Amino acid sequence: MSAQAGISPTAARRYLTDDALTDLARTMVVTLAEETPGADVIASARTAAVPLPVLARCIAGLAEAIQLRLRERDDIDHLRTTVAELAQALSAIGQVTADQLAGPAGPAPVVVMLPPGLVHRAARYLEVAATLVHGGVSPEDVGTTHAGRLAATFRQDAASLRYYADERPGG
Repeated sequence: MSAQAGISPTAARRYLTDDALTDLARTMVVTLAEETPGADVIASARTAAVPLPVLARCIAGLAEAIQLRLRERDDIDHLRTTVAELAQALSAIGQVTADQLAGPAGPAPVVVMLPPGLVHRAARYLEVAATLVHGGVSPEDVGTTHAGRLAATFRQDAASLRYYADERPGG
């Protein structure tokens, strides 16, 4: 791992302190707890009011993330698991959205009410996609000159999702 970071193992050990590991573990626990792992997100309370344009960008971003993951060739089992998770998130978002759009006749809602855990999970997937692009993995049609912009777009879309995942007064 130190070779990937471009530093020696000795230098890496200086940064890998007990406090750093504790902080990393705490961050991981808090982040994953927001995603409500193991919960049936389709049946979960839908309290995150996500504007339709933000949701549309999320769907597009998750589809792009699948394309990024398909370019990984190191571990086929990990690839299958990761792509399945991304596809499940897309499916859940589609199902929850369809439930609301199939309601009484009239204009489509301005927001889609989603389970916050699903929104946080989708945001994490987009953040991972940004990290992959930053690390040199990108879709075939994205050159290195546009990779930075793609990574920034993934991060911005993830931040937008996280913003709406938290309950806000008035919806």
